[in-house]
Parts: sequence; C-alpha cells; structure tokens
Amino acid sequence: MRQNGEGLEGVEWGNAWDLRDPSQPHTNWFVGDHPAIPRDCLRFLHHGDPLIGSGANGASPSPAEPVSHLCLKWFQHHPNDDPAWGAAKPSSTGRTLSLLAAPGAFALTFCRGERQLDLVLEQAGDFVLWAEGLEHSWRVLAPSTVLTVRWNPLQP
Repeated sequence: MRQNGEGLEGVEWGNAWDLRDPSQPHTNWFVGDHPAIPRDCLRFLHHGDPLIGSGANGASPSPAEPVSHLCLKWFQHHPNDDPAWGAAKPSSTGRTLSLLAAPGAFALTFCRGERQLDLVLEQAGDFVLWAEGLEHSWRVLAPSTVLTVRWNPLQP
C-alpha cells in the first residue's frame, strides 16, 4: 500500500494479513467483535462502553454501537471506467470499508478541510476504513476487484 500525506482523523488503513497476531486464535475476521480486534479502532463493532485511547493511524475512537443500513458492493474496476464514478463523492456518512480482494491498483483520496491523504491499495488484503464527514474520491490505476461495505451506527 502506498501513502501520501499525513493521517486523517477517522481513517484507518493497512493490510488484513498484517493484522493477524499468530499468538491469538483466529477466525480471519478483521472487522467486528473478536479478541484480535482492538476496542480503540474503527474496526471494532460491539455495543459497549465508550472507547478510551486513540485509534490506529490517527483515527479517533468513538463509542461502539450496533449497526444498521448495511450495504455491500463487490465490483471489478478497470482503468477505462468512467472517471465521474469516483470523482467528488458526497461527504461520507456512517462507516465505509473498501478492501482490495486481489492484486490491483485502486487509489483513494480523503480530505478534511485543507488536509489530504492519498492511499493506493495494491496487494490483496489492503484496506481503508473511514468514518463519516470525510470528502473522498477514487480512481482506478490498474484492474482492481474491490469489496466495499458501508454501515451506519444505530442512534440511541
């Protein structure tokens, strides 16, 4: 994964394979409620007490909550896809996870005010997870199969 720019609050990224701790039991989940998922990151989804501490890659933790409005998209992107598809997306709501399912090159740009973060997903398992309130766009640099999941925390 390539990165250009400083981390932004509300964005977490990495590679799913790199998150595995060989000393812990694994079910290969990297989002949800599992002992290998830190409670202080955007990947933790269990209803519980407010989180304390700071998340990975500069992400600010928020109270974990049950989720609703779960959406799932699996798409094979190609460099000749219409550039308008990924340009000037609306400000994000809820949380969104994009995961590269096979080697490719899929670029995402995130903005919050004047700050910008560019990430390129290149290896299978590269992911980016972001919270609401971020401006974002994407473009395809090489054929890429991307799984995207979006959900909203339930309001109390």
